[in-house]
Amino acid sequence: MDNKIKAIIFDCDGTLVDSEYAHYLSWRHALQLQGGDLTLEEYAFYVGKTVQANARLLAEKIGSNAPHKIIEDKRAYYDVLQNAGLPAIQPTVDFVLALAKEKERYGIKLGCASAARKPGILTNLKHLKIDHLFDIVLSGQDDLSDYTDPEGVNKPKPYIYLQAAKLLRLKPEECLVIEDSQSGVTAGVQAGCLTIAIPNDFTRKQDLSHSHLQLDSLDFLSLEEFLQYAISQ
Repeated sequence: MDNKIKAIIFDCDGTLVDSEYAHYLSWRHALQLQGGDLTLEEYAFYVGKTVQANARLLAEKIGSNAPHKIIEDKRAYYDVLQNAGLPAIQPTVDFVLALAKEKERYGIKLGCASAARKPGILTNLKHLKIDHLFDIVLSGQDDLSDYTDPEGVNKPKPYIYLQAAKLLRLKPEECLVIEDSQSGVTAGVQAGCLTIAIPNDFTRKQDLSHSHLQLDSLDFLSLEEFLQYAISQ
């Protein structure tokens, strides 16, 4: 198979691991410590935004002048939930396992590129028992020191996928990205990667129309069908 796609790069939170409800509980806990609250319906607005952006917005929401304290409390609570193990998004994890078995035959490398902190990404991948399958694992918070941008370097900026392609010694257009959120899709598309959106319950109402393809799940797609699509692009 003459495959022009040489790497498949997965987001982590919301794509491989079902972490959004844990994030919601953690933000809500942080706000409650300052006398505020956050409903599940309200939380949909914050999904996919950076930690710093959410802290600023949530501090404004409850009239707090301490967004740094919100981040600190949120992270502490989330770490407890994460270390206990978060649920897998099983169809996507199964797809990673299938790809890993065939990567040499198809000449494909595997990557994980998440906006989260590096220790948290690795914790999630270890709980899923797939941490050893990736050629690279990148964090938007910890691994982009080579880039400068006054608006920040994390998603929706393209730098994490540009860095992934660089480390894999590939062109961005040789990389296929799988994302769940608007900001992640924007990062992949702007980097020049073929970008597939697979939304979850928290991101289903986000605008993902700029993705090259949107799927409900990888559950009913064979590896052969998936790679055939990638080749045809």
